[in-house]
Amino acid sequence: MTRKKILILHISEFGGHSKAAQNIKEAIHYKYQDITAWNLNGFQYFYSYLEQVVNFFYTITIKHFPAVWGRLYDRKNVVKTLLPVRGWVNFFAFEKLKQLVSDYNPACVVATQAFPCGIFADYKRRTGSQIPLIAVVTDYHPHRFWIHPNVDQYVVACLEAKNFLINEGVSPDKIKILGIPISVKFLEKNDTEVTSKEFGFRPDIPSVLVMGGGLGMGPIKKIAKQLDDLRGDFQIIVVCGRNRLLYKWFVKNKPDFKKKLFHFGYTEGIPKLMDFCDIIITKGGGITVSEALAKGLALVITEALPGQEERNVKYLLEQGAIVEVDDPENIGSAVQELIDDKERLLALKTKAKEISFIDSSLKIVDLILSQIK
Repeated sequence: MTRKKILILHISEFGGHSKAAQNIKEAIHYKYQDITAWNLNGFQYFYSYLEQVVNFFYTITIKHFPAVWGRLYDRKNVVKTLLPVRGWVNFFAFEKLKQLVSDYNPACVVATQAFPCGIFADYKRRTGSQIPLIAVVTDYHPHRFWIHPNVDQYVVACLEAKNFLINEGVSPDKIKILGIPISVKFLEKNDTEVTSKEFGFRPDIPSVLVMGGGLGMGPIKKIAKQLDDLRGDFQIIVVCGRNRLLYKWFVKNKPDFKKKLFHFGYTEGIPKLMDFCDIIITKGGGITVSEALAKGLALVITEALPGQEERNVKYLLEQGAIVEVDDPENIGSAVQELIDDKERLLALKTKAKEISFIDSSLKIVDLILSQIK
């Protein structure tokens, strides 16, 4: 019997889109041993000579000119203007895509980012291919580049996202509210006593987790210093991601901290850390936020990027699930209020669990299977 094959398209080797693709592949193999899944960086595969250039300018823009990105993000006139360009970009990818489909013969294609989703949707339109295409939106609000008539199913994280797609002309039958895909490792509840022994944490005091996504972005040093000056006994746990300079800074300056401080680089132990902690301070990325909600953490969000992260924050504020701090200088006071107000802290943690999808990846796998049977 031939094993069914699932092709999962994303862009970049890091960040939320790539992580979402990894989580879906992991869930496929977790649930079905007779299905093969392949994650492919669509940008690198179709336009390898452009990937580094685009990634460079994107990183520079969001770090140093975030307002520019915010003005361009998902504007109707921008999307309309780029339609012809998208058509040509997609066209030049078709030969490689045709060969890919012939060689791999996928039973279903899943896209966790709008760029490869658009390429395959346009390929289906031009060739008449009947391979199901599932678009998995990795933020709480989709943007218009996701929208194509040849997408068979959309996966979104909330009713508001579904209504947005409907208003843009997508059939309600094509939209499933299943959440943002997080790792199946988040299904397991990690014992805090075991975790405290593994990492040397104190289990008898509160813990504040500080993260800046996989790249360790944001004012993490400033936040850690503010936390260190707060009253009360709690420990600070910092995840630096792939930011080596940030990690080295904590190695050098750890002796200067008055509170108990732990720092990690890129780690697969995030589920353990989140189960152990009470509060998380992070950006507004869809994957990290969804992970924290699933673990019932009180979320403090700061410096969300204009565009997708701002929209994530807007939705979560409307749900009463987070505390937003516009100015990083006020992080300390926001955390102090939560530590002092146990009822408020508990209310945030409870709300987080209420709106989370801890089994999102498994639900997405079930949807994939429904499309290929």
